[in-house]
Amino acid sequence: MTTEEFWNIYINEDILKIFDLTYDFFSKELPKEFIEDYDVGEILTETRGHHETAKEFDKVVKFSNLLMEKQPKLYQEHFQYFDDFLIDYYCFHKDRNKVEKSFANFVINPFQDFDQYLISFKKLLFYEHTDILDNAIIKNYKETYLSEQLIGNASEDLTLSKFHITLEAFSQKENDTVFDRGKFLEILEEYEFDFDEKFLAAIEIGMQEQISNENIATAFLNDRTHFITTLEMYFLKYMQERKFSFALSGWLWYKVLAFWEENNKKNKCKPNVYFRVHTKVLEKYLSGLRGDMFLDNKSQMIAVLWGSIYIYDFLKSIEIINQKTFDIFIEASKVLKGIIIGQHTSDLWNSNFVHLWAKPDSISATEFIEEEKIFKKSILFKNQNFNELQSEISEELANLGELSSHIIAGGKSKKNDYPPSLIDSLFDHNLDIAFEEDEILEAINAEEESAKNDKNEHTPSTSNNLLDTNHYATQEIKPFKAEKKVGRNETCPCGSGKKYKKCCGK
Repeated sequence: MTTEEFWNIYINEDILKIFDLTYDFFSKELPKEFIEDYDVGEILTETRGHHETAKEFDKVVKFSNLLMEKQPKLYQEHFQYFDDFLIDYYCFHKDRNKVEKSFANFVINPFQDFDQYLISFKKLLFYEHTDILDNAIIKNYKETYLSEQLIGNASEDLTLSKFHITLEAFSQKENDTVFDRGKFLEILEEYEFDFDEKFLAAIEIGMQEQISNENIATAFLNDRTHFITTLEMYFLKYMQERKFSFALSGWLWYKVLAFWEENNKKNKCKPNVYFRVHTKVLEKYLSGLRGDMFLDNKSQMIAVLWGSIYIYDFLKSIEIINQKTFDIFIEASKVLKGIIIGQHTSDLWNSNFVHLWAKPDSISATEFIEEEKIFKKSILFKNQNFNELQSEISEELANLGELSSHIIAGGKSKKNDYPPSLIDSLFDHNLDIAFEEDEILEAINAEEESAKNDKNEHTPSTSNNLLDTNHYATQEIKPFKAEKKVGRNETCPCGSGKKYKKCCGK
């Protein structure tokens, strides 16, 4: 078959129906004129994309392996479009060796698509492949930190992970009584950290001492900034007992901490005010983590929401929040979990890491098991329409109780892949939530008024925003966005609604 004949078939036939022909064509040496005169990259990414969307994953894997073997140069030029899928696929199937192999190209050439590098980096974090991440940090940190190609604090996820990986290595063993600060700082010296004395002292307290519920609220009020750091150390140890790495539990804490600080501008407030959650406010924060039409970051959103349940279980266990604050959070998390499951039912499989984590104390075994069944089943769901998918998960929904009503509401509210808000339409129709907003606000106002009237308490430090204290990095943390080339199969950013290749990318 000539190159012209192949191209004519490619542009005129259904890509799903010509897989064998495409596979055969790329299994042979490609004519030089074909590579020079035709858009080979389009063929590769379209073949991968169409078969992934159709859930014909075996063909995506087969085609990827063929290109790696027979067309290695072409594969290297487009590896991010294949290896990102392979990482998801092999993580789901628990094939660690192939996960590491699939991430190797990102480590060798992180700047080919640094946004996708970070998405894959975090996916490995969620699946607890900490050793692979540590190797990547060692190899990629310096070039990332010094790069002029990237905008913002590009190395943030790497430095945060390295901090927690190192901290776990120094966590107390059974007979240890002293945290070796000097050795800890020596290892982290090359990662541009800038720790102040109070921050290090807060770490040492959390690492070396057992938490005491007595006067915990007073300690929080007196110096929230550094007490939050100590509190994180206690949380890391709490999660370590549940088989979580410090890297993962530290990342979860950091993301939820950003939410707390974003919604607590006052220097001084009581714990039940600081840790309060409004469903719609949390929803907006999660929506910001989700990504957009160019970068699919839904797994990050899912990790933070599902992970936040462990954090509130912990806060309740140490009695820093009361039952009402905890119940309000649990209800908000249940609403949002249901909506996410309903709106993304066919894509849940690549976020099933949440069911490899230990079951949270506040989640029933039935809910955990039935929810996991839905996530696992989704790898087979080719249909994007929830009304048709609902019958596929009817048994699970029947066993999920209250959560099922939120899943159904979320599925039926779905308008498009990236609505401006996950749940605006549901709130507009008076979604029934256990705690009315007026009741929440009344409780908050009472807490704040009480805080104003408290006497004989020390004034906390002038800056309580952990994100501005440079504890984890040398720069103020700002939203990071690397310069990214628009993919030819992505929607054109001009707003025409056409694919980039058919519009401005011609």
